[in-house]
Amino acid sequence: MHDFNSPPPPTGRGKALWVWFILAMALLGPALLAWGVRGIAFAFSCKPGPEICHGLPLGYVLHSTLDLAWFIGTNTFAALMVALAAGIAALFAKRPLFAALSLLALPLATLVLPSFAVFYSTYGGCQPNESGIGDCLLWGSHMGMAFHHAAMAPWLIYALMPYAFALSLMVGAIGFMFCRERRA
Repeated sequence: MHDFNSPPPPTGRGKALWVWFILAMALLGPALLAWGVRGIAFAFSCKPGPEICHGLPLGYVLHSTLDLAWFIGTNTFAALMVALAAGIAALFAKRPLFAALSLLALPLATLVLPSFAVFYSTYGGCQPNESGIGDCLLWGSHMGMAFHHAAMAPWLIYALMPYAFALSLMVGAIGFMFCRERRA
């Protein structure tokens, strides 16, 4: 006997959207974690500076999350391939516009979000630069190249965006031709 009050089983579209979400979080998760650390510091009223924030190792945690975010973001080929896989998952969910926007926005966000987290965490005497000269001490931890990668991010964006735009157009066109829902 069938229970009409039970929810329907998940469809292929729902699974494809979960795959998209997992891939998007693989790209954006470390940057969002860095913003979470920055938010915790803001909640504890810790201004960016060399002193430790209320005995919390926020500098070390921010350094680690930024290192992970830059590991993903600076490898442009890997970021594009994960975004392409997310776009294909959106095509399986029959969302071609979502697929095209994923390819355009996800690789860009993997570089922009950690860059803004760094620039909102700098203070006088601690400025990231492309040459990597100087070491910032933030909340009791040396930031090293985790901060200096933010100065190199615009160049990576300039190199990445033509490929992301081309892939976005290609996946969007394929999606609108073959993967959209037909209305009866």
